[in-house]
Amino acid sequence: MSDADAIELGDLAPASRIAAEIWGLASHHEEQEARLGVLSPFLAHCQQQLEFEEQPLEDFLSAIRLLKKSPGARRSELHGGAAASSAESESPESPTPLPPDVLDVAVRTMLLTACSRLGPMSMGNRVIFCPRWMGSEGLDSYLSRVYPVAQAPQQDLARFRLDKLCASYLQSFASVQIKWTDYLSDHLVLLRGETWKHLYLFRHPGFLKVSLEVLESDNEDMAHTAAAALKLGCLPPGLLKETLMTLNIIFPVIGGSASRAILEREVRKHDLDQYFLDRLGLDPLEHKRPSDALDPTNMRALYDKYPYWADRLYDLWREADDPTPITRIERWTESRKNPRFTYWCAVISIIAVVFFGMLATVLGAMQVWIAYCAWVNDPSRSQCGYARGAVVGSGSANSVTCLLVGH
Repeated sequence: MSDADAIELGDLAPASRIAAEIWGLASHHEEQEARLGVLSPFLAHCQQQLEFEEQPLEDFLSAIRLLKKSPGARRSELHGGAAASSAESESPESPTPLPPDVLDVAVRTMLLTACSRLGPMSMGNRVIFCPRWMGSEGLDSYLSRVYPVAQAPQQDLARFRLDKLCASYLQSFASVQIKWTDYLSDHLVLLRGETWKHLYLFRHPGFLKVSLEVLESDNEDMAHTAAAALKLGCLPPGLLKETLMTLNIIFPVIGGSASRAILEREVRKHDLDQYFLDRLGLDPLEHKRPSDALDPTNMRALYDKYPYWADRLYDLWREADDPTPITRIERWTESRKNPRFTYWCAVISIIAVVFFGMLATVLGAMQVWIAYCAWVNDPSRSQCGYARGAVVGSGSANSVTCLLVGH
């Protein structure tokens, strides 16, 4: 640990120790410093967690080592100390069971997943999805439940436009405002209120980048299982890469200047990770199949390309395609779209069409009869006298008008 001892980070030193415990040390001092620079927003979050939880740093470090050593061990075993004994078998001192909450805090710190057995309110800030780690689950099984791989629908070939998911379109046409979350488990969650819509995005791309670098240094193909990735302190590589790809969807580098301007404004406003501004950082640019180079154009292609986040992307696309009304005018317009209103509008329209059609028919018949009577010029015919009188009266009126004009 001599390299770690040489790194001075002031107030962030405890959090940097956690980072070193999670990913280990880089091969060179300069590389380690560069890594810590990329992780500075993550380390600041760790520091806040340490201050809020008020638990000894050594317990955190022990919990992280324990989770990496035994990713498949059930939570109940970790609490009982069985896995702890295995993880610390090299230590001459007998291990003591860890506090129950420290495992949740270690998961929230090492994997940025909002794990808590006490619910969202126990975490001190706004958390939407707060999955509990059950006693019968290993950490790898828990993560498989929190980040499930969705299966592509076999028959659903409904058309899909990925460009509707960019930030500029969402703000301009769907009134969706962007919020930022420290937890990957809340990434791409869309909340709808009476007068607002918020899309939550993961705010630590540097964390994703470092995790991918660690996995790649271990295996260039990054074909790690969840358990193998956890032993390196990382989430599954597919989840990490896909998360970066979804950020590139919201803020596309190519053809998304308006969305990139929104991102730059958000970075300045919320002091976000500067890695967001790396134009190549949010897209892994890894193509294994020809379809990887193309945007999905239907639902099945969406689920094939983004199995971890397809459900949330589809929910977001439905909102962009048919926005939920949040203003009075939008709600009034939306209320007129229901089937009952459409039915009565159709009934009234039919009645109006029938009425005016009958009226036009009667008036047309009268015009034909008057024209016929004027043509035959025979007042003795039944009802033609009225037409003749109307014509004579009209002629007399015209004569009087001409005389008055002449005088």
